[in-house]
Formats: sequence, C-alpha cells, structure tokens
Amino acid sequence: MTPALSYVLKTALCLTLFYLAYEIFLKKETFFQLNRFFLVAGLWLSFIIPAFPVASPFRTFTVTGAGDISLLSAPPSGGFMPADLLIVLYAAGVLAFLARFGFQLLKLRRVVQAHGIRRLRGVKIVAVDRLFSPFSFFDLIFLDPGPSPDADIRRILAHEQVHIRQFHSLDILLMEIVLSLQWFNPFVWPYKKALQATHEYLADAGVIAQGFSPVRYQLHMFEQHVGAPLFEFGHNFKKSQIKRRIMMLSKTKSPAAARLKLLLALPLALGLILAFAQPRLVAGPAAVQETVVKDDEARMQADHVKTELERLAAMEKEVRDKLATTQDESAKKELEMMLKKIAAKKHELTGPVPGVQVMDSPEQLKAMAVELQAKEEALKMEFEKTTDESKKVEIKAALSKTREKEEQLKIMFERGKTSGAYLPSKEECRKMMAELDAKEADVRAKLAETTNPEEKAKLEQLLEKIAAKRESLKKSAEMDKASR
Repeated sequence: MTPALSYVLKTALCLTLFYLAYEIFLKKETFFQLNRFFLVAGLWLSFIIPAFPVASPFRTFTVTGAGDISLLSAPPSGGFMPADLLIVLYAAGVLAFLARFGFQLLKLRRVVQAHGIRRLRGVKIVAVDRLFSPFSFFDLIFLDPGPSPDADIRRILAHEQVHIRQFHSLDILLMEIVLSLQWFNPFVWPYKKALQATHEYLADAGVIAQGFSPVRYQLHMFEQHVGAPLFEFGHNFKKSQIKRRIMMLSKTKSPAAARLKLLLALPLALGLILAFAQPRLVAGPAAVQETVVKDDEARMQADHVKTELERLAAMEKEVRDKLATTQDESAKKELEMMLKKIAAKKHELTGPVPGVQVMDSPEQLKAMAVELQAKEEALKMEFEKTTDESKKVEIKAALSKTREKEEQLKIMFERGKTSGAYLPSKEECRKMMAELDAKEADVRAKLAETTNPEEKAKLEQLLEKIAAKRESLKKSAEMDKASR
C-alpha cells in the first residue's frame, strides 16, 4: 500500500471513531458548545494524527541485518499496481466533490449579484423569492421578507444572527473540504449532519436566550418544516429535523458531570496516536553479530597499523644510525631518500592531514594550477555580472579558498616536493593549530550555551574531529622534521 493511500485510510478511521464517540456519548447532551468543539477538533485531529507518526513505546521491529533496514526504506517496484488504480479513483472523486463545492459557491454568488444586499434591522439581507428557504452564510442572511409576519421575521433574524456571531459558516466550509477528501467514507455524511444539527441547537438556544417565547418559537419551527431546495453549506432555518430540535429545546439541561464526557477525546486521540506510531528498530542477534564482525575487522585493522608503524619506527632508527656513521655522499642521499619514503608511509598509515596534498609528478601540480586559475577567472566574471549582495559574499569566499589552494601549490613547487606526500611546514602547522584552537574555543562556547540534546551531540562530534585534526597535524610536523 502506498503512503498516500495509507494516510487517506487512516484519516477515514479517525473520522469514523470520532463520529462514533459523539454518537454514543455526546449526542443526547445539551452542552452544544462543547459538542461543537468536539466535532470540529475531531476533523482537525483526524488529518493531523496520521500525518505525524511518533515512535511507538511498545512496538518494535527486530533488525536481523543491514538488508532489513534497506527493505524498510526501499521504494515500491515499478509498474502499474492495483493501489495505483485506487488512487486514481480516489482522486477523481475528490475532484468531483470539489467541483460540486465550487458550483455551490458560484451559485450563491450569482444569487447575491442578482438580488443585491440591503440592510434590515441592522443586518445584511439578500431578499430572495420562495425558491429559497431562509439561511445564512457568514454575515449574509438569505430570506424572503415579504409575506412573513413581522414576529416571524424577527425570530428568523435572531436565529441566523446566532450562526453569524458564532462563525458557524467556517465549520461548514471545513466540513465540505473534509467531505470532498473523504467522500468514500460512509461516516463522513452523518458527521456533517451532526455538526449542522449542533449549529441549529446552538442557534435555537440563542433565540430563546434573547427572550423569545419558547412555545411560539417551537410552533414557528413546526409551521416552517416544509421548505424549498437548500444550499449545502448554508445555515438553513428549516433544514434540521424539526422534531429533534423541538425536543432538544424542551429537554432538561444535562448535569454538569456530563461535561466530563468530553474528556473521552483525550484517550481516543492518544489511542489513535499509539495505533499509528512507527515501531522502534531493535538489533536482533544477526545484526549484533554483524556489528561485532565489523568491530573485529576495525580492531584488526588498527592492530595492523600499529604493528606497521612500530616496524617503520625501528627501520627509521636503523637508517638514522647508518646516516650518522657513513661518510659516503651517495650513500647519504640514498639513506635520506629512504627516510622520506618512511615518512610518507607513516603519513599514509595515519590518514590524510588537513591541508595535505599527495602528488605524484610536477605535471599533476601544473594541471591543478591551470584548473585553479580557470576557476578563479570564472568566479571573477561571475562576481562582476551578479548584483545580488549575498551571492557576491559567496563568490568572495570561493575566490579566497581558490587562492589559498594556489598558494599551497606554489609552496609545493618551491619546496621541490614533486613525489611522495606534501607535508605542511612547521610554520604552517602552527598556523593551522591556532585556527583549530580558535575553532575549538568557539565550539565549546556554543556547547556551554545550548540545551538542545541534538545540538550538543553535533558540537561534541565536532570537538572530536578537531582533536583528531590536531593529532594529525602533530604527526605531520614530526614527519616534516624527520624528512629534513
């Protein structure tokens, strides 16, 4: 199953569970504002929880070897799969429902343009004929004020103004988007009806709170039960199940303890988070054995390097002793060349040193010099053409590095290191050491200030690298001294 399809199905499961929790525990309660909060929060959480999976504290995946990790991150094989057909069908449904939503908005706009907006009792009214039942959309109320008695108009306006003040249209727009994304989910449709019904209960309660007679208001709702076609996202005065609305108006208020039912959202959300959590990777016996083998290989390599360095040190001592006693100039040159080879071999075993270049011939040095000069000219031309100040700063930094490399090549020519390894001079090592000291001080200052564990780990790794470079420079200085 593709990640996209998996996410859509997980979202559907979340929506279903939030709706069932509302239907079983909250639907009959009269805490309408809390019910609205639960339903809207359920919409948001249904899309957020599957999108950001956490590491599971309970589930683990045992890694038996390096192949298991590659399998976990391997992309799906090529070719058209059945899941691809499902994605195409799903996308087609989403586009169809979004088009339907857009058509409704366009239809509403045409109604406003055709009838215009005027004010009645301090609110914005779009006066329409009996083709429409009274409803509101944001701060506009759509109704036919002509034949209705004045008392009925006041009740309708009071009802719709509650929708407007509490921004119920935002909930409906969100619900329409969710419905378009979850059109295949059979529970998304009753979810929408539940949210609209909650809005109507809130509006009815708001009308009664303004001093209107509950009996007259209930009779008015009953008389207005039969209505004309509605907009899907409009708050309609006659859309809800009238019997249910009348019953909720007459119902005894739920006890305060019933509010605690809203806390059901917490274990439900936590359960979904744990259900979608990613398993933690745990090394199995084979993986541990693989790691042990790699460690053994590294240890054997380190032992080999140590043995070879000891052998070279003994050989170097023997050559130096011969060099101190011989009087033959040709023999001295051979012994000095041997010392240089020993120093180069030591450098090879201890690893590359920052700022060290290994060259085999003057031709290679010349070729590199030509490349660096060409790069420098290209950077100069780019600097002249650009007008971006930040880009100019980057080009200047690149030019500086290029010129440093050119200077290094000049030093190599001057010192005549045309074979073997080029080693920094004593002065160069001191300069590099000073730079490393400054860098280390800066890193340690940042380490003292930060409280982020990940940042601390990165800074500590950087300190280890600086220490390794310092040791390499010390060895390089020793080898440079030995080769002179």
